[in-house]
Amino acid sequence: MSEKTTHTTQAYLTTPGKGHMTLLTSFRRNGAGVGTPVGTVASQGKLYFMTPADTWKAKRLAHNPHVTLAPGNRKGDALGPAIEGTARRLYAEEAKHARKLLRIGIIGRFFGIVFNRKYPGEKTAVYEIVLDERDANMGRGSIEKVQSAHS
Repeated sequence: MSEKTTHTTQAYLTTPGKGHMTLLTSFRRNGAGVGTPVGTVASQGKLYFMTPADTWKAKRLAHNPHVTLAPGNRKGDALGPAIEGTARRLYAEEAKHARKLLRIGIIGRFFGIVFNRKYPGEKTAVYEIVLDERDANMGRGSIEKVQSAHS
């Protein structure tokens, strides 16, 4: 990501069929954000990730589904600007479908096996994140302005 904007962040994170390390920020009851690196995968413009169901992240998301996302690394460093979204925990068939999506590449398959053994069934929380439209529109608008300026 050479030019780092919210539009490039969204385009990068929503590339279908490719997993990304993402810095997910969820919010405490007092409004303080807590960033956590998670592995995400995109499908049809939405992002998916899984985490053990008893983590503080899952508890924060149950209380407040608003999140921000940025490309990140395993250390929890943001590598680009953040975009906003809303997380929703998936159950039953939706969760099974999302878990299949998350098994991309060797690393995705490895973590799928780990989660299946260590956190079977409902002990794994699977989430879908819908990105806010205003981030998508802001990014498109800035690109349109740049393109019209060069015309």
